[in-house]
Amino acid sequence: MHFTSERWAGILGMNARNLYVERENTLDAIRLVNNKHLTKTALQKANIPVAPTLALVSDRRELATIDWQGLPDSWVVKPNRGRQGAGVLLVAGRDTSGWCSASGRHLDQAEVEQQIREILEGEVSSGIADRDDAIMEPLIVPHEALKAVVPVGLPDIRIICYHDVPVLSMLRLPTQASKGRANLHQGGIGAGVDLATGKVYRAMMHGQPVTRHPDTDAPLIGLEVPDWDRVVDAASRSGSATGLAYAGADIVVDQDRGTLVLQVNARPGLEIQNVTGTGLAERLAQVAAVPAAA
Repeated sequence: MHFTSERWAGILGMNARNLYVERENTLDAIRLVNNKHLTKTALQKANIPVAPTLALVSDRRELATIDWQGLPDSWVVKPNRGRQGAGVLLVAGRDTSGWCSASGRHLDQAEVEQQIREILEGEVSSGIADRDDAIMEPLIVPHEALKAVVPVGLPDIRIICYHDVPVLSMLRLPTQASKGRANLHQGGIGAGVDLATGKVYRAMMHGQPVTRHPDTDAPLIGLEVPDWDRVVDAASRSGSATGLAYAGADIVVDQDRGTLVLQVNARPGLEIQNVTGTGLAERLAQVAAVPAAA
């Protein structure tokens, strides 16, 4: 993991992170959050907002019963136990004989069905040897307040929580270089967000500080994440809802539905320290030092 030349106190390394995971997160909770459908169910029981499920396809028989005409114009299909965006298909709208992808490419029903069959057979699902389920959800539209810094793709917010206390947060912004994905290693922007205000105070791209979006020239510093209070509230309750004491919640703000939790991670990455300029170990120690409420 790369850090800039600044010297920060309390950096959390990979081995120390793994010790937190082993000590704080049960195997049952880890298995749950590795399953998107079970995670959504647990979050819904806790009244935490998630994207609606249009369909959960578990086998080819269920694939044959999908009401294609009843689907909204735009939607997404993804593996239930996939990781890092593998196997995700984004459908941006209908055309004269099917749909078009987010990149504008034509998609017909046969191609979509083949994608789902590959998901069912576990071909795009990490750690799954033989099979998986396919989840279909409405396509998320980024909030209007973020349009200037989202020329393509979907931004998300990562908040790491320890015993339900938010400790670090960042906004991940896609770029043309990252091909519309909010992946920092592929050229996305990581922006540190102040937990108290929801405002960006620092931004990094390819390990270097940036102050403006490279595609739109829109300013990044001072950008305010919309619906911030609900974003933090949803993140702070996601750990308890899924049984994790050390958790990373990935959240989006949809134009129509507002705050939605996309997934909860039992082993959130450590790049957030480089993005925010803050060591996780120090923040975790501060939470641990506060006596638990009676």
